[in-house]
Amino acid sequence: MKYFKAALFTITLLSVYKPSITYAQQNLFNIPSGDITNNKKFFYQHQLNFYTDKIESKSHLVYGLGKGWDAGINLVGKGVNFSPSWKLLHNDNPQKGPLYPVLMGSIQKQFRITEKIEFNPGLQIGYNLSNKVKNKEINYFAYGVFSYHLTESFKIVAGGYKTNNMYVGKGITYGGMFGYELKVAKRWYLVTDWVTGDNDGSVLVMGGTVSVSKRVQLCAGWQVPNINTPKPMAFVFELNLFGWNIM
Repeated sequence: MKYFKAALFTITLLSVYKPSITYAQQNLFNIPSGDITNNKKFFYQHQLNFYTDKIESKSHLVYGLGKGWDAGINLVGKGVNFSPSWKLLHNDNPQKGPLYPVLMGSIQKQFRITEKIEFNPGLQIGYNLSNKVKNKEINYFAYGVFSYHLTESFKIVAGGYKTNNMYVGKGITYGGMFGYELKVAKRWYLVTDWVTGDNDGSVLVMGGTVSVSKRVQLCAGWQVPNINTPKPMAFVFELNLFGWNIM
């Protein structure tokens, strides 16, 4: 909780900045951003989590369907262990934690409530990539998030989620999600998100984003697990590729 209070304090100090947010991304770090991919355009996001003994990978390819809809494909849980020896990440035994890698389809719809508030329900669902059919299990992540544009430069995201233990391992399978985007300069943003609970996905990530070109962003942050969450701390790197100009 002390990390979350620190993030809120950072928001308060920097909320005096007034440049406008002109980009959209499918996730902040680990939670939905409340944005929708532009109609008939693609968006790609690739995230790498660096731990002391392994690298985890998550990728999202999304296509804008128009009228507030987008859909895509997510590949979660790829990566490699490099300690004590090198091997590809793989688990199809639920007794050893969440199943991975997992290939999931995604669908999301945005409803505009007011000029400053939107509501986005969404669903990600799929199977782990086991070689044996009997080991395949349904994984899902359902959510609903509200996004509130306090100013042209500052957006808060809050909502809830429901998932299953096959996807997030042991622990509670529901909880809250909170985050923010804050533009502090022409190309620079502060980004933080937090997932409540004690499952494998219940972490806080604090970091930032820089637009390196009209269609490319680089993001970096530090992951802090909640109490009783099995995830260790990690450095998080993210690449965002847009099918349209964001600057």
